[in-house]
Amino acid sequence: MKRKLHRVLTLILLLMMATLMGCTSRDFSIGGKIAPPVNERITIKGTWKIAEFITADEGHANKSDQIQDYIGKTAKFNHEVCVFGKDECLKPEYKMINVSAVDYMQNKFKITPEQIGIHDKRMDIITVTSNNQIFYEFMKVNDQTLYVSVEDGFFKLEKRSENVHIGKKNNDLKNTKINASITSEDKNPFKSGLLLGIRSQDNTYKTLWISYINKKLHPVMETEQLFVPRKKGFWEIGYKKANEGVGGSLYVKPDVAAPSKLELKSRNILTENSERRIVFVGNDYIGTERFQRYQVLPIDHISGGKGITLSDVTIKHSSNALIRSSEAFIASLEKKKAQLLNPEPIEDNFILERRNGHWIIRGRLYYKQPIGSKNYEDFDINVMVPSKLIQYDEMNIPWGEIKSKMPWVIDAYESPNKDLLILISTDTIYIYSLENGNISKHPLKEIPLNEGDSIVMAEWSLGHYVEKWGEIVQRKFIPFKEK
Repeated sequence: MKRKLHRVLTLILLLMMATLMGCTSRDFSIGGKIAPPVNERITIKGTWKIAEFITADEGHANKSDQIQDYIGKTAKFNHEVCVFGKDECLKPEYKMINVSAVDYMQNKFKITPEQIGIHDKRMDIITVTSNNQIFYEFMKVNDQTLYVSVEDGFFKLEKRSENVHIGKKNNDLKNTKINASITSEDKNPFKSGLLLGIRSQDNTYKTLWISYINKKLHPVMETEQLFVPRKKGFWEIGYKKANEGVGGSLYVKPDVAAPSKLELKSRNILTENSERRIVFVGNDYIGTERFQRYQVLPIDHISGGKGITLSDVTIKHSSNALIRSSEAFIASLEKKKAQLLNPEPIEDNFILERRNGHWIIRGRLYYKQPIGSKNYEDFDINVMVPSKLIQYDEMNIPWGEIKSKMPWVIDAYESPNKDLLILISTDTIYIYSLENGNISKHPLKEIPLNEGDSIVMAEWSLGHYVEKWGEIVQRKFIPFKEK
């Protein structure tokens, strides 16, 4: 009897062990552990208050009615809708990346995080999109604080609730931004045009016309000198070298000659006995370099050769930012160089340069006595590039992503429609198409650059303006000559 009972107990024990081993095997199944998680969490979900507006310049307050209208209003985020003040988009999608606060702010806005009160080393960037269009891009520094960039500054948002109460929805996707230079009505996802200005090593200039309509790249056109779109129509900006000796003339003139405009032309020539190079061109200003000295000249008044100051085109107190930037630069130098450098920056000695797909502002400091053949040092001025100088300077594809795929790229320009990407190498312009933020596998076209060529202008057109610009281009430009 005892032996039978022992066998029964042993059998029960073996069955229990087998069962436990089976459970163990299922419990630690690798397949179950690596099943893709369903993560629908929105890290900024909830209701936020738009608390204040901060400029990048010592918190100088923007008093414009358009900005003030947003203060005190709410921002709401969930899967159904994203509301920011009076703007909203339906069925938003949220993408998040974690970045270095210093790198992000300096690369994208040319300021330090501390200038707007951010002291965290890292932060999350949450991009809200709908229908493949970016609605807003938020900077989350902690669970209670967000920042968002608008023209000339940033809104600071404070968390109010995890809950989101949405009243009556607007079924029309607004997708608007404050002071957007290009309105949503102008945005046609199938039409982009670009006037690309190029300076050659011998200080001659040309403009390329690149148009992309209904996902088709049209023949590239070219013309001599710089063909610049302005509110007053198209203008030609160029440089003519003197027939004998050195020097030459910088000139601007309306494209369509008329008696009254010929008079205007005569007032817009700057003739000098030394060479002047064009470094950048906007709608109303030309950045130049002459005698190792930068100058930004108003297009309507170049004949006097008088440059504007940084304060003329930026918000107030930019002179403080200029001094702080120069001091930070000097502090980064080795002691011997720092002691030989004149620490006083000159407010009208600045320029715009390209870096990592954006324009940045650079100033110049001079040595009290040359170090070898070097007379000066250039430094970054931590001020946002004002829209008065450059209207459009946005890149939605991170620079790091471009460089990781194509390390040979030295500069990039993305169309406001996000359908065209121009990549620059040391010897070629590459035209790529974009779809849903993805770069096409192969370029649509490659345009060779000569040694020493530099891009000095990039002016985009959208929607029906592409065809309007194209009509004018057809009268003035010629087909690009393949070499």
